[in-house]
Amino acid sequence: MIIESLQSVLSIIVRRHKVRIKIVVKLEKNMIENYEVLKSKVEEAELVLVGIGEEWEVKKDSFMENERYAEAVKVYGEDSLLLPYLQRALINGEKSDKFKRIKENYDYLAKLLETKNYFVVSLCMDGLLEHSGWKQNRVVQPCGNLKKLQCADACSVELYEVDEQWMKEVEAYLFEGKEIDITHMPVCPKCKRPLIFNNILAENYVEEGYLDDWKIYTKWLQGTVNKKVCILELGVGMRFPSVIRWPFEKISYFNQKSSFFRVHSKLYQTAKEIQDRSYSIAALPDIFIQELSDGN
Repeated sequence: MIIESLQSVLSIIVRRHKVRIKIVVKLEKNMIENYEVLKSKVEEAELVLVGIGEEWEVKKDSFMENERYAEAVKVYGEDSLLLPYLQRALINGEKSDKFKRIKENYDYLAKLLETKNYFVVSLCMDGLLEHSGWKQNRVVQPCGNLKKLQCADACSVELYEVDEQWMKEVEAYLFEGKEIDITHMPVCPKCKRPLIFNNILAENYVEEGYLDDWKIYTKWLQGTVNKKVCILELGVGMRFPSVIRWPFEKISYFNQKSSFFRVHSKLYQTAKEIQDRSYSIAALPDIFIQELSDGN
């Protein structure tokens, strides 16, 4: 009886493993097919619209892996105005594998589209997009980034460049173990309030930082009517869905010649009205692009 029971259990385990293997093989086969279809649709397209969402953004935990950054959080607090400067320095200067991988994936995607008429809309604020091969006049970042500064009180709509001398002090703190004097942080030349990065984390966000690029984008969109458009949405969740997620679906709905790829680890489903020309891909966007490039 014991032997028969053991054989029965083993039989169940083997069957379950076979099912799992079949599922994995099917998923891998579907993913490979998605890669090939995507490349084909990009090649056929007259225009390519790319949306980059929060799943592709550098997470705060990645910064905490740097001991000096973690120390700054402990000493100055999680809301310290110093932290975004440290983040900028880490992204620009540290040879982090995570940052490097994201940059390489951006570069690959930019290379894939370099001969195409494309536009990129990004919700990411980490600034990595600007360190890749994208044509910057074909990119709009409505959430802002870590590039320019604004007055914390928005006493004017003027934006300011980051002071290089201050950033050298920030880098010395991070990479050379030197102390930092936070009284050296930049202040608004008009009202003497702190200067902070121009992005949606600012209580008084100065939207003029992206509006010119947005005008270029909306004009570009007008040229997509009745054209073959490949829409590639990468890691866009429900943070500001009215910026990318919903408009992209609407574009695909009205454009019968479009193809729509939605890549997200969880929210990969597409509206039933466009399912005949859409591809729902359950994957993290940077991993998907990494594997796409590896298969090249």
